[in-house]
Amino acid sequence: MRILVWATTFGADLWSLVRHLDANGRHDIRVVMKEPDTFLREGVSTLFPLRAPILARRPWHHAVGLPGFRPDVTVMDNRLPLRAPSRHGFMLWHGYGWKGPQDRKEFALVHRQIRRLWGDPAAPGARFRWQCFGPHDRAHRTEVSGFHPDTCLALGAASHDHLRQPLDRQRAQPFYPFDVVRRPTVLIAPTWHYGEIFAHWGTDAELLDRLLHHLGHRGCNVILRLHDSYRFPPEYRAFLDRMQREHPHVLLKYKDRNPDNFLDLQVADVLLSNFSSIATLFYATGRPSIHIYPVRDADEAFLLRQYTLAGVREVEVPSARFIWKRPPEENGGLLARSPEEMMALLDQALDDPDCCREPARRFLDEHMLGADGHACARIEQALADLVATPA
Repeated sequence: MRILVWATTFGADLWSLVRHLDANGRHDIRVVMKEPDTFLREGVSTLFPLRAPILARRPWHHAVGLPGFRPDVTVMDNRLPLRAPSRHGFMLWHGYGWKGPQDRKEFALVHRQIRRLWGDPAAPGARFRWQCFGPHDRAHRTEVSGFHPDTCLALGAASHDHLRQPLDRQRAQPFYPFDVVRRPTVLIAPTWHYGEIFAHWGTDAELLDRLLHHLGHRGCNVILRLHDSYRFPPEYRAFLDRMQREHPHVLLKYKDRNPDNFLDLQVADVLLSNFSSIATLFYATGRPSIHIYPVRDADEAFLLRQYTLAGVREVEVPSARFIWKRPPEENGGLLARSPEEMMALLDQALDDPDCCREPARRFLDEHMLGADGHACARIEQALADLVATPA
């Protein structure tokens, strides 16, 4: 197959799929993305180089595709091109998390774009498929997001295939400023939709500093991985820069500056998050994950942060339940409802590395096809079946 990868963020499942397809040598692949040099500076680009060209996406690619390359299928992880570069399209969604509602209203633009490019995804016969992470995700896409059952395929998470295989941390060491081989590492990876990480408990100025001091006293490295830097106000970024200067065991990363999270997930001994979808990737490692209950009260109104073409906006929603696809209590690790409980659970996770292995396995079995190591092969076959579909 000739495969065009139209990347919003080249990482996680999209990178793992390309790594799989690139390695077996059966396909002609091109990756286009906004700033390829940013990815090529990442550790995975050095440790796991790809043969497939990684090219800068230009405005004319939206209109004419990639000159000299006629793909059979275009694989995307989020945003779509303005015109169809290929006869078939395939969405490899950029994460399986808790946030919703991702209903027909929220996905109205996505429906219109797909319909214009590859046919109506709400009806049979579209030249388009949507990858789902498992049976619950497929049910949500068909019953809530409004896609036809023929469009939605439960295939698992491509990145699980590689995350379930531990990486020799000596190989990753050159890409970190602290010792990731002999010192434990905590990955703090929050979603940005709730505003400050600890806004419902106090302020990040107080609680993040307290958390970093606690982990420093435990002899831990900390990777603080956040979403794109432009989603945060300048004063908050300045605060985080100051935290990094004051705590030499802390490494601050933003998604737009460090798009790969594979090495961070591999060197982390514990994950701490307020329900970012990165948690469902980390479950495949079997290591402990601690989930911060993200609001004070699930039934209280609060301001949800959204990113639009005009920038970040805040929208008041009646309750957190309005934007959850499933409750936070349904997770593959430990749940903290207070700062004190979070600190205690961090100590528990550091002292007992196997404390979440069984909850993670149960979650993966129920929601993500068990992270069985065959997701990439299933997706490859789904692409081949789609391309072979008669007009």
